[in-house]
This record gives sequence, structure tokens and C-alpha cells, in this order.
Amino acid sequence: MAVHWKNVGRIKNALLGIQTYLPVGLTLLVGLSLSAIAARGVYEWERRAAQDNLFQRRESMKITLQSDLDEYVKVTRSLGAWYDISGQVTEENFQRFSQSFFENYPGIFGMAWLEKVPRSQRRAFEQQMQAQGKENFQIRDRDPDGNLVPAGDRREYFPILYGQPATRYKGPLLGLDPSYEPRVSAAITRGKNQGEIALTERFLLADGKTYGVAMFRPVYRGGDRPAGIRDRRNTFRGMTYTVYSLSNLLQRSLGGLTLHHLDFYLLDPGAEPNNQVLIFYDSATQKFIADTRLKEPEPLSPQSLCYKNPSLCTQTLNVADREWTLVLRPTPSFQGFIWDTLAILAIGLLLTIIIAIYLGLSIRRTRDLEAAMQKLQTTQGQLIQAEKMSSIGQLVAGVAHEINNPVSFIYGNVNHADEYVKDLLFLLGLYQQHYPDPAAEIQEEAEAMDVDFIIEDLPKTIKSMTVGAERIQNIVLSLRNFSRTDEAEIKAVDIHQGLNSTLMILQHRLKATAGHQAIQVVKKYAELPLVECYPGQLNQVFMNLLANAIDALEDTLAENPSKDYIPTLTLCTEVLQKSPPANPIDGAAVNPEFIVIWIEDNGGGIPPDILPNIFNPFFTTKPIGKGTGLGLSISYQIIVEKHLGKLNCFSKLGKGTEFRIQLPVSHIGQNHPS
Repeated sequence: MAVHWKNVGRIKNALLGIQTYLPVGLTLLVGLSLSAIAARGVYEWERRAAQDNLFQRRESMKITLQSDLDEYVKVTRSLGAWYDISGQVTEENFQRFSQSFFENYPGIFGMAWLEKVPRSQRRAFEQQMQAQGKENFQIRDRDPDGNLVPAGDRREYFPILYGQPATRYKGPLLGLDPSYEPRVSAAITRGKNQGEIALTERFLLADGKTYGVAMFRPVYRGGDRPAGIRDRRNTFRGMTYTVYSLSNLLQRSLGGLTLHHLDFYLLDPGAEPNNQVLIFYDSATQKFIADTRLKEPEPLSPQSLCYKNPSLCTQTLNVADREWTLVLRPTPSFQGFIWDTLAILAIGLLLTIIIAIYLGLSIRRTRDLEAAMQKLQTTQGQLIQAEKMSSIGQLVAGVAHEINNPVSFIYGNVNHADEYVKDLLFLLGLYQQHYPDPAAEIQEEAEAMDVDFIIEDLPKTIKSMTVGAERIQNIVLSLRNFSRTDEAEIKAVDIHQGLNSTLMILQHRLKATAGHQAIQVVKKYAELPLVECYPGQLNQVFMNLLANAIDALEDTLAENPSKDYIPTLTLCTEVLQKSPPANPIDGAAVNPEFIVIWIEDNGGGIPPDILPNIFNPFFTTKPIGKGTGLGLSISYQIIVEKHLGKLNCFSKLGKGTEFRIQLPVSHIGQNHPS
């Protein structure tokens, strides 16, 4: 359906809407800007304060933890130095000497002496230990299930001969060689070759629940550490073995510090990738986690204090021959400055919104008054249009009635005239048959009148009069059907009759003229039931939609006079059935619930940007004087409000437009169509 777009009017309406709410927009803009500036200032100030706090707490943790780790390293060094001085240490002396460490260092899980046993001396060494009262002594390893098994074949062994606590090392751990584990073996080898304390990666402690680490301090014959690596290997006696529980160690070191809202990890970067996390502190539960629940630290979020400066949350610690990394993770509660920022922003937004709402309500009230005035004008226009259609209907009905009387008289007498003419012509034929030679005067008059032509043409004339009278009767009937003034307000009618009557009235616009070719009408009617409706109002809808479709086709013909273009108006109807019952009775018919009417044209179509406005009152794109902007608005009101139906428009630019009407078959005023 062709629509003439007025860019000037559209731009004017858009500018008017912007101008109306411009004070609200400016208020929101200024208020939001000031709130954002204030919130940003508070955010930066609080963020710097939080970063300073985090730096101080990191340094405090680093100093405290490094100091305690150094103390634990000294414990292992002291135990080894005692072996250097004493030369030979008995189990009883070892127990007495190490007992003081357990009392002062709760992070120590166990201490033991590991003696080097070459492969060639393994059997003799085991027999010697058994002879000294260690029954069933055997150098053993652990299998993957944790069970003790005889040690495998190695170049040298490092069995536990005694340790502290004594109860632990007299039982299952006596004779256990921890070097079966590759990570422990690597630490023993480093310590033996370098002559320094070697620290292992984390491993599962003997309790089978928590993680720990072990320090090995090499002991050589003669006491002092030999200078060369070859001499160190030749004089190597064994290792003092100190095991530390990571959770107990850190609990003792950091338990007195303020760790509220600050999680942290202790990592061993030099360990295998899946074995680097040593311990995790959860500030929510205030517990140190050093067991199988450990997982890698979460990546820093963009909101974190350390996102742009990761070094703020990391610190390196030196432990024996390894480096550990302390990784801090401030919780959202630690970064409480965000809530202060949000509070400032929320207060600013609240004040801005209150002012904007006040302005908006004031403007809205003004617009409501204007809308009420506009609605009043619209209602007045619709009433005028309805009254106009009612007057036209009454006029059409009156004219149809007045025409119907003489036409009925003519049509009723044409048949008699036809019979009379036939009788007279028959009589004339008989006369010519019996009196072939009339008087000269009669013969001259017959030739002057051309009696033969009259005999041939008179029946045709009577026939033409009959056809004309029937045509006038059809037109009168269409006018009466369209006006519907002689019927009840609500009545079950034939929809097709209403469509055909409207087309009959518009027939003069469908014919070919000097300006354009004829408009073809295609009817695709389904078998419809009678529909309860307001017939006169429904015919008004058909008139509006069909007239608009013809306007669109005429405009398209004017813009595209090509002979290849065939203007076509298509009318379709269809029945929408109710959903069948769950258990239908055999042979029971399913009553129709809705009917659908399509009125389509293949005109120029409606631009998508104005399609949503076509049902608005007084909206028109036609030239001044050609359209009022009320036709589609009134049609929408009649279908949706009066008949509880649906009226939709679908259009593609350059392809055409389709109006779809959906009407309930009965029960007007009870249910809206779904």
C-alpha cells in the first residue's frame, strides 16, 4: 500500500519530543556526571589506602614467616652439627637432644636419623639391626597403596634407624627408606653432593591426611664438610631428617597476625606443576588448609588491588636451598572501599533521580493534558466520521429504496412487454402468411418502417432492457447490503456478501480509465459460517481497507506505468477451527471459532519506519484533502474493541501490503481471541 512519507513532519515530531524532555535529560547528565566524579575521587583515595594497608600486611607476614622458617632451618642444622661434634650418637641421646625442639617448635612433625647403607651391605646391615634387638628389621619402601614392602634394588639405601617421637619410629616407620620417593631422593642427593641442607617438595605425611616438607642435613665422617664433591661422597655417613607439618608451622608463625579478610597461598615454584601449592589460608574460616583440598590460586580479577600491580600481592621467601612464594588474595571485604564508592554513587544517583522524576512528572502532567485534548479531538473526529458514515448509510438506503420502486415496476413489466411483443409479431407473421400481397399503401408504409428489421431487433431490445433492469436491481441490493439500515444491530451475516457489496460500490474505481489499466480482483473464498457482528460497521471496515488498497494500486500505476505490471487486489477468507476435544465423539463436528480475512494488494508497500503508526488517529501520509487519518484508526477500533478481534498489517516495500482481520464467529463481547 503506497504511503507518502513526510520527512518534515517526522523530524518536527522527533525534535518536539526531544525538546519536551530536554530538562530531564540535562538534569540526569549533570547529576550523573557529578556523582561519577565524586565516586571516582573516593574510589581512588580509598584504593590507595587499601594498597598501603596491603603492602604493610604483606611485609609483616614476610618478616614473621621468614624469621620462623629460618629458625626451623636452624633446628635441622643444629641436629646435624650435633652429629658432627659427637661422631657417634646413640638412640637414647638422640631422643633426649631432639625432645627440646618438639617443645619449642610445634611445626616439627618428626625427626630421624637416616644412615647410608650400600647395596652390598644391605643384608648384613639388616641382620646387625635384628641382633641389636630390632626384631624383624628390614629396609622397606611404600607401594602406591601406602603399604610397607621390602625395598627395591638401589645403589644405596637410607633407612630410618631411630627418630622422635619414638613411638612413631619404633613401629611401622622403623627401617623405612624415604628415598624410594623420587622427590625425597633428589633432595638427599643434593644435600649429599653440596654439603648443605636440602628441602623437599611437599608430600603427604605419615598421618595420610596433611602435607608437609622435609629437610635433610648431610653428616660426614670426621665432622667437617669435605671441600671436594668426591670427598663428600666418599665420607658421607647419612642424614639428619626433619619433617615439618605445613599447617602447624604457619599456624605458629602467622597465628598472631591480623589476617582478617586476607586469603593467601604459599607456593613452591620450583616443584612439579601439580605439586606447587603448599598451603592455603581461608580468612572466612580462619583455617590453614594443607591437604588434598588444595587447588591453584584463582586468577586476579580486574577489581583486585593487585590486578595492575601483581608484585603487590607476592613475596619471595628463602627456605634452605629453595625459594617459596607468598601469594596474597584480598577478599571483597578487604576492599571495602568499593562499598564506600558505591554509597557515594548511590546517594548521587538517588538525588539525581528524585529531581529528574519531579521534572519528568511535571512534564508528563503537561503532556497528559495535551494528550487528553488530543484524545478529545480524536474522539470528536471519530464521532463526526461515524455520524457521516451513518448519514451516508441512511442516504444510500433511501436512494436504493426510491430507485427500487420504479426499477421493480420496469422489471416486472418488461416480461409482460416481451410476451405482448411476441404475440404481436406472431400475429404479424400470420397476416403475412395469409395475405402475402397487401394493399399498396400498406406495403409502402411497411417498407418505410423496415418491418423486417423491427421484427428482428425488437426482441433484442426487450432483452437488453431486461438485463439493464437486473443490473440496476443488483446495484440496489448491494447498496442496501452495505448500508444495513434494515437489520438489527448485531446479526449473523454472510461475510462474503459484505465484501462483494463493497466491491460493487467501488466497481467504478476498478475499471480501466484513460489514466491506468483495470485493477484485477482475485477472490479466494473458503466456505464460511455466518458470523455474529455489527454488519454496517464491518462493511465500513471493508470500505476503508479496500479504498486504501485501490489508492495504493493507483499510486503504483502512476509511478510505474509499465504494461508488465498488473495491479491486483486479492481477497481471501479462511476458517480457524477450535482445538478438538480430548475424547471426541464419533461423527461429532468441530465448530469453527474464528474466521480470517486477508485483503492484499501488490502496490508499493509501506516503509518500515512508519508502519507502526498507521493505526494512530489522524496519522496520514496522503496529501491534504485526500485523507483524514481516521479510516484505519476507526477500522482498528471496530475490529478490536467492538468485535474483540484482531487487525494486523504486514507490508514489504516494493512488494505490497496485506491487512489481516481475525473475527470470532460468535459470543461477541465474551472472549478475546488468543
